[in-house]
Amino acid sequence: MIIGIVSGKGGVGKTTIAANLSYYLSQIGKRVTLIDCNITTSHLNFTFNLFFPNATLNNVLRGEKEIKDVIYKYKNLNIIPASLSLEDLSYVDLAALKNVVSKIDTDFVILDSAPGFGREAVSVLDSVDTVIFITLPYLTSVVDIIRAKRILNELNIFPLGIIVNMVKGKSYELKRREIEALTKIKVIGEIPYDENVEIAMTLGKPFIELFPNTPAARALKKICNEVFNIAIKEEKKLNFIEKFYEKFRDLTNKFKII
Repeated sequence: MIIGIVSGKGGVGKTTIAANLSYYLSQIGKRVTLIDCNITTSHLNFTFNLFFPNATLNNVLRGEKEIKDVIYKYKNLNIIPASLSLEDLSYVDLAALKNVVSKIDTDFVILDSAPGFGREAVSVLDSVDTVIFITLPYLTSVVDIIRAKRILNELNIFPLGIIVNMVKGKSYELKRREIEALTKIKVIGEIPYDENVEIAMTLGKPFIELFPNTPAARALKKICNEVFNIAIKEEKKLNFIEKFYEKFRDLTNKFKII
């Protein structure tokens, strides 16, 4: 399945979700290839501490390399980065992306799209089986989904749904039912604002790897499990306070008078 992770504008956490969703699927036994299709403003590399790789998607789209030559491993996850160099933007054939992606033989191919509706984003939409929209719970972010939906209709692509990111639970935020009413697309999950996401970004690691039991990580895992019908029983790793509470509860139960 080829899935585009898309958004109408930048700053909504699209790349972070694409990276963490891909990492999680790869860790539960799925074969996953994650591709940075944001050629002009590549950021995916930073999530995996992958700086200045020798060959990138840019080289493939220029006909200089085969796809197998630009695959990098992060544990079980295949990553195809885009170049961070401005010089590598020349002679990139975005129309070749669809053919390149079709040659990848993994369970999931996740395309991290450029934001908006420029040539890069449209080349992603033209290459996928379906998409997941990433938005913030604000009208200015949600209306862009309505514009993108028109393009999907022309391409006969049915979206998997919308992930609402960085939800703080404020009264001025759009609620799930309001977003669904505006877009006529199902909201498949909400990810709460979580400072651990920012810490993980600074460390160059997926937050779902570093902080697997935090609110954002649990929310994203729940979305993946439900959307892709994955039955996972996770063994919770307890922190010090949780371990102390468990010991205290066991002790009080032991001496409870019935």
